[in-house]
Amino acid sequence: MQLARRTVLLAAGAASAALAVAAPGTAAAGPLPPAGPHTGDNPVVRENGAAGSDTWTVGSGETCGVDPSRPEIQGYARAASVEPGQELALRVSARAGGTCEVAFYRLGHYGGDRARHLRTVAEVPADGREWRTRIPADWISGLFLAVLTTSEGRRAYTPFVVREPARRSDVLAVVPLSYAGRRPYPGLGMPGTLGTDTSTARWLEEAGYDVTYATEEDVRARRVRPARYGAVVHPSATALPRPLALAEPGHTDERTRTEAAALLDGLLR
Repeated sequence: MQLARRTVLLAAGAASAALAVAAPGTAAAGPLPPAGPHTGDNPVVRENGAAGSDTWTVGSGETCGVDPSRPEIQGYARAASVEPGQELALRVSARAGGTCEVAFYRLGHYGGDRARHLRTVAEVPADGREWRTRIPADWISGLFLAVLTTSEGRRAYTPFVVREPARRSDVLAVVPLSYAGRRPYPGLGMPGTLGTDTSTARWLEEAGYDVTYATEEDVRARRVRPARYGAVVHPSATALPRPLALAEPGHTDERTRTEAAALLDGLLR
């Protein structure tokens, strides 16, 4: 099935096939947003004007990563995406049991700090029981990290997406994040594609595009309708040239960034 003209080509394989079926790009799926400015004053630009923080990283505050073979702490979300106002359900397990600290960060540009600290919750159960927290109504769509830290300073992560299907942004970024297996990602808790996902997201936000985010499962379940957007970007795809070169420290290449902008601007015309 052919995708809409304004949809960025997805990576080959099951992910692209699933999205193609869920996003036929026909008139029945809804009109495309009107043409207009694609960077500048929008919710993403205003969000990235907030103070950033690097305290989410391993090593910050004398923390260290978990043992990859026997992680001291791990966690996963019941669902990989939520909307503002909904509850995020986490299951956190620590080898020593007890409780842990969970800090929430939104990933973006933030003047080069790459994330914004939103809140920290202490004394979260780390015995495998489900723990819930409500996503504030003012959190805008994005890639987020729940940073799990034990009292001994061992650290792991649970990434998730906040989606905003009611907001018709110019760009929809689709992320291949899933907890369908009801288990954490191995090691630090990061999926293998997260590097390309975050590099693309940070570049989109640094460039000032109005972008919202969703998971592949959101598209399959029709919680979001890709045909409503000017362009759909799959951050792990090869459609945007060399995704790690867009914003990943040590890999950034200006020619790649220029080529990606030309591709995206052409779709948004």
